[in-house]
Amino acid sequence: MAEAPAAAEVAAPTAPTTDRRPPGPVATYMWTARMWGRSALQYRASMILTMVNSGFTASLELLGILVVFGNVDSIGGFSLPEALYLYGTAQAAFFTSDLLFTGTENLADRIRLGTFDGLLIRPVGVLPQVFADQFTPRRLAPLVPAYAALAIGVARAPVHWTLLRAAMVPYTLLIGIAVFGAIWILVGAFQIVAADASEVMNSVTYGGQFMTSYPLSLYGRKLMLFLTFGLPLAYVNWQPTLYVLGHPDPLGTPAFLRFAGPLFAAALWALALLAWRQALRHHRSTGS
Repeated sequence: MAEAPAAAEVAAPTAPTTDRRPPGPVATYMWTARMWGRSALQYRASMILTMVNSGFTASLELLGILVVFGNVDSIGGFSLPEALYLYGTAQAAFFTSDLLFTGTENLADRIRLGTFDGLLIRPVGVLPQVFADQFTPRRLAPLVPAYAALAIGVARAPVHWTLLRAAMVPYTLLIGIAVFGAIWILVGAFQIVAADASEVMNSVTYGGQFMTSYPLSLYGRKLMLFLTFGLPLAYVNWQPTLYVLGHPDPLGTPAFLRFAGPLFAAALWALALLAWRQALRHHRSTGS
């Protein structure tokens, strides 16, 4: 009788193990944004009309500046091309952050309807899901007049362009996007704690967009101090723009503050993420 083979010889080969780790924040964001984007594309006529309306509304703000400069030569010491540069950097940074992060605006509705709990139970990060929530291509439309104003400002402003000054243009946009992004997180955290407070927080987000679109010297010394050392909206575009255009700071701040945007942006992000974690910790589920 033949000898039975050893157990090791007859054992079935072990199936290869698969790494089932949850996707990272970027993958989660991209997946959520793609899902909402595909949903929006199902109603293309509606989306196109909404994009046209958004772009037209943003263009009216730009038209308002042109009307003002039809009656004055300068605003706050800024000529028209300089004002367009300042306006363009603020609007481009805000609407880019609006495109990337503004899902936090919908948190109040999600919490009220009980659908926020659905984001919490998924095995992926909550914040990337919130950022991309209800992502829609219509938010691309306001970027057109914003970057157009910036391009005109760069081309027409009386600036002696050096390598450093040229690098300050994308630097200004990145810092502005970071500062507004942190503010969107604070908006989301506040809405978790106080559910029906979206209109209150709009005064910070859209109010910040409006204030940074014009020279801060228009707002008086006390408010300028607050926007420089309190809520650092001055680093969205005001401080770096002073360097690019060669204007002195009315507050007489040291020159190094023109380049201190990353420090203030990082501090604001640390505060925003701390507030977000605390808000999630104290969130009361609806049981849905």
